[in-house]
Amino acid sequence: MEPCVPMLFPILRFETPARRSGANSLRGFIAADFLPPREIRMPVDRRRLLQVVAILGALFAYATIVVGGTVRGLDAGLACPDWPLCNGSVVPDLGHPQILVEFVHRFVAALTGIFVLSTLVAALTWFRSEMRIVTLSIMSLAVLVTQVWVGALTITSGNDWVVVTIHLALGTATLAAALIVALVSLWPAAPANGAAAG
Repeated sequence: MEPCVPMLFPILRFETPARRSGANSLRGFIAADFLPPREIRMPVDRRRLLQVVAILGALFAYATIVVGGTVRGLDAGLACPDWPLCNGSVVPDLGHPQILVEFVHRFVAALTGIFVLSTLVAALTWFRSEMRIVTLSIMSLAVLVTQVWVGALTITSGNDWVVVTIHLALGTATLAAALIVALVSLWPAAPANGAAAG
Protein backbone atom coordinates (compact mmCIF):
# COMPACT_ATOMS: atom_id res chain seq x y z
CA MET A 1 0.00 0.00 0.00
CA GLU A 2 1.45 3.37 -1.04
CA PRO A 3 1.60 6.14 1.59
CA CYS A 4 -0.71 9.14 1.12
CA VAL A 5 2.15 11.62 1.44
CA PRO A 6 5.35 11.15 -0.55
CA MET A 7 8.38 10.58 1.64
CA LEU A 8 11.31 13.00 1.75
CA PHE A 9 13.86 10.20 1.71
CA PRO A 10 12.68 6.84 0.38
CA ILE A 11 13.39 3.90 2.66
CA LEU A 12 15.70 1.44 0.99
CA ARG A 13 15.14 -2.12 2.09
CA PHE A 14 18.02 -4.53 1.87
CA GLU A 15 19.03 -7.89 3.21
CA THR A 16 22.08 -7.92 5.47
CA PRO A 17 24.64 -10.74 5.30
CA ALA A 18 23.84 -11.64 8.93
CA ARG A 19 20.17 -12.15 8.10
CA ARG A 20 20.97 -14.15 4.97
CA SER A 21 23.38 -16.50 6.71
CA GLY A 22 21.19 -16.97 9.76
CA ALA A 23 24.05 -15.89 12.07
CA ASN A 24 23.17 -14.39 15.39
CA SER A 25 22.29 -10.70 15.44
CA LEU A 26 25.22 -9.75 17.69
CA ARG A 27 27.72 -10.83 15.04
CA GLY A 28 26.04 -8.49 12.54
CA PHE A 29 26.17 -5.64 15.02
CA ILE A 30 29.86 -6.13 15.75
CA ALA A 31 30.76 -6.39 12.06
CA ALA A 32 28.54 -3.35 11.33
CA ASP A 33 27.02 -5.15 8.37
CA PHE A 34 23.58 -3.83 9.30
CA LEU A 35 24.55 -0.59 7.52
CA PRO A 36 24.20 -0.27 3.76
CA PRO A 37 27.45 -0.61 1.85
CA ARG A 38 29.31 2.67 1.49
CA GLU A 39 29.30 2.65 -2.29
CA ILE A 40 25.49 2.94 -2.39
CA ARG A 41 24.61 6.62 -2.63
CA MET A 42 21.31 7.66 -1.13
CA PRO A 43 19.44 9.89 -3.57
CA VAL A 44 18.21 13.23 -2.31
CA ASP A 45 15.10 14.75 -3.80
CA ARG A 46 16.31 18.34 -4.16
CA ARG A 47 12.84 19.76 -4.79
CA ARG A 48 11.49 18.06 -1.69
CA LEU A 49 14.43 19.28 0.41
CA LEU A 50 13.79 22.85 -0.77
CA GLN A 51 10.12 22.48 0.11
CA VAL A 52 10.83 21.10 3.59
CA VAL A 53 13.37 23.80 4.43
CA ALA A 54 11.07 26.56 3.10
CA ILE A 55 8.11 25.22 5.11
CA LEU A 56 10.26 25.01 8.25
CA GLY A 57 11.29 28.62 7.67
CA ALA A 58 7.63 29.67 7.58
CA LEU A 59 6.74 27.58 10.65
CA PHE A 60 9.62 28.99 12.67
CA ALA A 61 8.75 32.54 11.53
CA TYR A 62 5.28 31.97 12.97
CA ALA A 63 6.74 30.49 16.16
CA THR A 64 8.98 33.56 16.50
CA ILE A 65 5.91 35.81 16.42
CA VAL A 66 4.12 33.67 19.02
CA VAL A 67 7.10 33.63 21.37
CA GLY A 68 7.63 37.36 20.72
CA GLY A 69 4.05 37.97 21.84
CA THR A 70 4.81 36.01 24.99
CA VAL A 71 7.89 38.18 25.54
CA ARG A 72 5.72 41.28 25.22
CA GLY A 73 3.00 39.85 27.48
CA LEU A 74 5.48 38.98 30.24
CA ASP A 75 7.28 42.33 29.80
CA ALA A 76 10.47 40.35 29.20
CA GLY A 77 11.79 42.49 26.35
CA LEU A 78 14.64 43.85 28.45
CA ALA A 79 15.33 40.67 30.43
CA CYS A 80 18.41 40.44 28.21
CA PRO A 81 19.58 44.06 28.10
CA ASP A 82 22.37 43.41 25.59
CA TRP A 83 22.42 42.01 22.07
CA PRO A 84 23.42 39.54 20.58
CA LEU A 85 24.47 38.16 23.96
CA CYS A 86 22.07 37.83 26.87
CA ASN A 87 23.37 39.23 30.14
CA GLY A 88 26.90 38.95 28.80
CA SER A 89 26.78 35.26 27.82
CA VAL A 90 25.65 33.12 24.91
CA VAL A 91 23.44 30.97 27.18
CA PRO A 92 22.31 32.95 30.22
CA ASP A 93 20.97 31.71 33.55
CA LEU A 94 17.60 30.31 32.45
CA GLY A 95 16.17 30.05 35.97
CA HIS A 96 14.36 33.37 35.65
CA PRO A 97 11.15 33.03 33.56
CA GLN A 98 11.58 36.36 31.76
CA ILE A 99 15.15 35.55 30.74
CA LEU A 100 14.02 32.09 29.61
CA VAL A 101 11.25 33.49 27.39
CA GLU A 102 13.51 36.15 25.86
CA PHE A 103 16.22 33.56 25.23
CA VAL A 104 13.72 31.17 23.59
CA HIS A 105 12.54 34.06 21.39
CA ARG A 106 16.09 34.69 20.23
CA PHE A 107 16.76 30.98 19.74
CA VAL A 108 13.63 30.44 17.63
CA ALA A 109 14.47 33.57 15.63
CA ALA A 110 17.96 32.15 14.99
CA LEU A 111 16.41 28.90 13.72
CA THR A 112 14.16 30.96 11.46
CA GLY A 113 17.25 32.63 10.06
CA ILE A 114 18.97 29.30 9.48
CA PHE A 115 15.99 27.90 7.55
CA VAL A 116 15.44 31.06 5.48
CA LEU A 117 19.14 31.19 4.62
CA SER A 118 19.15 27.45 3.81
CA THR A 119 16.19 27.99 1.49
CA LEU A 120 18.12 30.69 -0.35
CA VAL A 121 21.24 28.51 -0.59
CA ALA A 122 19.21 25.58 -1.95
CA ALA A 123 17.45 27.86 -4.44
CA LEU A 124 20.72 29.36 -5.66
CA THR A 125 22.49 25.99 -5.80
CA TRP A 126 19.86 23.78 -7.42
CA PHE A 127 17.10 26.00 -8.81
CA ARG A 128 18.95 28.99 -10.24
CA SER A 129 16.91 28.76 -13.44
CA GLU A 130 13.66 29.29 -11.49
CA MET A 131 13.93 33.03 -10.93
CA ARG A 132 10.70 33.26 -8.94
CA ILE A 133 12.00 31.05 -6.11
CA VAL A 134 15.44 32.69 -6.16
CA THR A 135 14.04 36.22 -6.16
CA LEU A 136 11.51 35.48 -3.43
CA SER A 137 14.16 33.76 -1.31
CA ILE A 138 16.43 36.79 -1.58
CA MET A 139 13.55 39.09 -0.63
CA SER A 140 12.63 36.85 2.30
CA LEU A 141 16.19 36.93 3.60
CA ALA A 142 16.36 40.72 3.16
CA VAL A 143 13.18 41.19 5.21
CA LEU A 144 14.55 38.83 7.87
CA VAL A 145 17.89 40.67 8.09
CA THR A 146 16.02 43.96 8.49
CA GLN A 147 13.84 42.32 11.15
CA VAL A 148 16.90 41.13 13.08
CA TRP A 149 18.45 44.60 12.91
CA VAL A 150 15.24 46.21 14.22
CA GLY A 151 15.05 43.51 16.92
CA ALA A 152 18.51 44.55 18.11
CA LEU A 153 17.41 48.18 17.96
CA THR A 154 14.40 47.26 20.11
CA ILE A 155 16.78 46.17 22.88
CA THR A 156 19.17 49.10 22.55
CA SER A 157 16.31 51.65 22.43
CA GLY A 158 14.88 50.37 25.73
CA ASN A 159 11.68 49.04 24.10
CA ASP A 160 10.69 52.32 22.48
CA TRP A 161 7.09 51.78 21.33
CA VAL A 162 7.78 52.96 17.77
CA VAL A 163 10.65 50.51 17.35
CA VAL A 164 8.63 47.70 18.93
CA THR A 165 5.76 48.39 16.51
CA ILE A 166 8.12 48.31 13.53
CA HIS A 167 9.62 45.09 14.93
CA LEU A 168 6.16 43.48 15.04
CA ALA A 169 5.31 44.70 11.53
CA LEU A 170 8.56 43.30 10.16
CA GLY A 171 7.90 40.03 12.00
CA THR A 172 4.60 39.78 10.16
CA ALA A 173 6.35 40.64 6.88
CA THR A 174 8.94 37.93 7.58
CA LEU A 175 6.17 35.39 8.10
CA ALA A 176 4.43 36.52 4.90
CA ALA A 177 7.64 36.32 2.87
CA ALA A 178 8.53 32.89 4.26
CA LEU A 179 4.99 31.64 3.55
CA ILE A 180 5.14 32.90 -0.03
CA VAL A 181 8.49 31.16 -0.57
CA ALA A 182 7.10 27.93 0.93
CA LEU A 183 3.98 28.05 -1.25
CA VAL A 184 5.91 28.85 -4.42
CA SER A 185 8.30 25.97 -3.69
CA LEU A 186 5.29 23.63 -3.63
CA TRP A 187 4.12 24.69 -7.11
CA PRO A 188 5.58 22.67 -9.96
CA ALA A 189 8.07 24.52 -12.11
CA ALA A 190 6.69 25.98 -15.32
CA PRO A 191 7.55 23.79 -18.33
CA ALA A 192 10.14 25.06 -20.77
CA ASN A 193 8.83 26.57 -24.02
CA GLY A 194 9.88 23.53 -26.08
CA ALA A 195 8.28 21.06 -23.64
CA ALA A 196 4.82 22.63 -24.00
CA ALA A 197 4.57 21.64 -27.65
CA GLY A 198 4.81 17.88 -26.87
